[in-house]
Amino acid sequence: MAKKIKKVSLISKVFSKFLVCVVLLLAVLIALKASPSFRENLYKYVFQNHFSFAEVNAAYEKLFGSSLPLTGTDKTALVSSTKIEYEDSKKYKDGVELTVSDNYVIPVIKSGIVIFAGEKDEYGNTVIIQQGDGIEVWYANIKEIKVDMYDYLKTGDILGEASGTKMYLVFTKEGEILDYKKYI
Repeated sequence: MAKKIKKVSLISKVFSKFLVCVVLLLAVLIALKASPSFRENLYKYVFQNHFSFAEVNAAYEKLFGSSLPLTGTDKTALVSSTKIEYEDSKKYKDGVELTVSDNYVIPVIKSGIVIFAGEKDEYGNTVIIQQGDGIEVWYANIKEIKVDMYDYLKTGDILGEASGTKMYLVFTKEGEILDYKKYI
């Protein structure tokens, strides 16, 4: 009997979260249709400026809890220390090149949303995470990318292994390159 109650509760949670999302979406669509100034402001803020998906996700989780009622997914099963361990560092393009141990497992420095996962010229396989504070961190030269776009990763989650003994990091905020020394 207790299992049935738990299942109904889970279905009720998912359904209520779905309804909240639908209501919010419909409200935004109605406002877009009714107000040209709202449409222009939304376009400027979302498409022309840096839109922080991490802040929206953090606010949603604070108000409603996790967007999915699932726990223990394989993407967050591996957790490491949050500190990047390296032997040497030197400037590389817009960021830093770190000398790491062979097959180094790359941890996420700070929680955020994956806004890019793919190949970047001269960086190799790259994952860009937008943190809640608006800083975007490029983790580059990854052997195999094991995350997807819009995944929410927590501090210490594993991105993958470094390809060889080199790993690249770039820190940016609102299009400006930040000094990496403050963050590693």
